[in-house]
Amino acid sequence: MRPWFDRLRLFLSASALAGCGSSAEPPRPDTSRLPAGLLARVGSESVEGASVARVAERQGVAAQSALSLAVSDALFANAARERAPVGIASSIERAAAARSLLEQLADQADRAGPPSESELAAAARERWLELDRPDAVVTHHAVVRNDKAEKEAAARKVAERIAAAVAPVTDANEFLRIAKGVANDGFDLRAEALPAITSDGRAFSEREGKLVESNTTFDVDYSRAANAIEQPSQQSQIVKTKFGFHVIRMEKRIAGKTLPDAERKALLEPEVKSRRAARLRRELLERLRDGVRVERDRAVDELTSRVKAVP
Repeated sequence: MRPWFDRLRLFLSASALAGCGSSAEPPRPDTSRLPAGLLARVGSESVEGASVARVAERQGVAAQSALSLAVSDALFANAARERAPVGIASSIERAAAARSLLEQLADQADRAGPPSESELAAAARERWLELDRPDAVVTHHAVVRNDKAEKEAAARKVAERIAAAVAPVTDANEFLRIAKGVANDGFDLRAEALPAITSDGRAFSEREGKLVESNTTFDVDYSRAANAIEQPSQQSQIVKTKFGFHVIRMEKRIAGKTLPDAERKALLEPEVKSRRAARLRRELLERLRDGVRVERDRAVDELTSRVKAVP
C-alpha cells in the first residue's frame, strides 16, 4: 500500500476516536458571490454546476441532493489532499481522492471485526419480518369506545349485545355490517378489519405475496387477546383495552419465522459493516465541516434550479 494511504488510515483511526459521540449541529455554509459556473467552494476545492449536473444524472437524484453529495466529496478530497505527499495530491481528481478516503472508512469498519451481538440485534430488529417474526393473527373487531370509568358498565352492555348479534356470523363483511347496526346507546361504536398483529402489537400486511410492515403499533391488551384465540372464525370474550370494550373475531393465523443464528449472522454481517462505515463517514463529515470553510453562492437555490442532468 502507498505511504500516503497509510497516513490516511492513521488519520482516520485518530479522527474516529476523537469524534465519537459528537452531536453538534454543523455550521451553516457561508454565502458569497462566486465566479460564474460555481455553485460552491469548499476550502481550495470548487464545485461546478456541470459537476452537480453529472452527479444528478448518474445517481438519479434531485439537484439539491447532488449538490450536497458534491460538497461532501469536496470535504473528503480536502482532507485527503492535506495528508497526501506533495505531487501525488495534485494529480488526483477530487472525486477519486474522496472515494479513496471512503474506501479507507469501509476498510476501517471491516477491520473492527465480526459484528457484535448488539449490532446484530439492532439490524435484526429492523428486518424482523424476514428474520425473526412471531406468530400473528388477522382479525376483525367491533369496539365500543369509552374512557370514563362511570360509564364502563353501560359500554360493556353494548359490547355484549354486539357479541350476541355477530355470534352466528362466519363472514367478515357480515360481521362488520351487523356490528355497526347494533344500538350504540350514545357510545362511539367502530367495526373494522385489521392487518396481521403479533402478540406484542407489531403489525404487517400481505401484498402481492410479500409481507409489508405496518407503521401502526397496536394496543398490547388487544394484541394478546387476539393471539389467544385458538381457531379461525372463533370469537373472543369481551376484551377491555384503554380504548373501550372489544369483540374480536380471528380470520387466520400466520405462522412465525425464525432463522438459525448462523444464517442470520451471515445475512446481517455485510449490513452491520456498512452501517459502521456510514457512521464513521457521518462523524468525519461533521469534523471536516467544523474545520473547513464552505461557501455557497448567494443565488445557489436559483442556480441549482437551473441544473439539468447531462445526457
